[in-house]
Amino acid sequence: MTASNPTVPAAHRRRTTGGGAGRLGLVPALILLTACGGRAPAASDRSAFPVTARDALGSTVTVRSEPHRIVSLAPAMTEVLFALGLEKRIVGVTEYCDYPPQARSKPKVGGIVNPSVERILAQKPDLVIGMRLNPKPVLRSLAKAGVPIFAAEPKSIKDVVTTIATVGALTGTRGAARALASRMQARLRDVERKVQDTPRPTVALLYSDNPLWIAGAGTFPDHVIRLAGGRNAAANITGYKQYDVEALLARNPDVILLTSMKGGDDAAHLRNFMRRPSMRGLSAVKGKRVYMIDADLVDRAGPRIVDGVAEMAAKLHPKAFGRSQ
Repeated sequence: MTASNPTVPAAHRRRTTGGGAGRLGLVPALILLTACGGRAPAASDRSAFPVTARDALGSTVTVRSEPHRIVSLAPAMTEVLFALGLEKRIVGVTEYCDYPPQARSKPKVGGIVNPSVERILAQKPDLVIGMRLNPKPVLRSLAKAGVPIFAAEPKSIKDVVTTIATVGALTGTRGAARALASRMQARLRDVERKVQDTPRPTVALLYSDNPLWIAGAGTFPDHVIRLAGGRNAAANITGYKQYDVEALLARNPDVILLTSMKGGDDAAHLRNFMRRPSMRGLSAVKGKRVYMIDADLVDRAGPRIVDGVAEMAAKLHPKAFGRSQ
């Protein structure tokens, strides 16, 4: 995970994510979520309370009535809450909750790994949605204060869907959760259809290129690469790791993806990478198949992960998406 893993470049630690998993099992999970009567999305399911759920920490949370004051302790969970139409009920977020733009104007309760118990309680929340990476002492303090807390830990897109369903139940927005899952399913099916008969290029996703940091197996980007119709060039390592230039040259990926930095100059970043003498022998550089991609799209365990799959697939298979290379 980038947000919690101290071995990931500091500039990317704010991104909340989880490890990738296999491709099988995603569609059945989406179908289970969407095939619950097929009724129209409901803004609220008040009659469904109380709701009890078990979270990633093994704790059981019970929400006895519809929550109206919700605090999010992770960017991915903030995106889930907004996607479920809960903007007016969100009364606190972390400093790194930057999407959608409206999230930036919400009261800040601290960071992901150092949220303030005092700031959270000052918002008088009736539900806190966080992730396993949030500090346990903070979560325990909130629980002792009587605040219902749910900590998620999505490790795959299937898990993202399951988390959305659970958050939908806890917030009384089951209908919105089903509708969101249906949209995610449609996006993924469209990508799968377009790339199913295309060759699978090898792909290196770099979080930093000086020094090199790469996403290996067991990461969200690894999962996204495979769904987008590619093969991870760094599948021989696990997690987010510093990578030798010699190792990258040996793997010689067909495509290299450089992650964008907020407020950075992507065009200059791309030019500088392409001009580096050590990189000129790479097939991706020779073929001008080095691209920028927003890391939040491929590494944040929220609803936009399917946008990340689609964006990456279009870069790996431009002709299938009507783009020039």
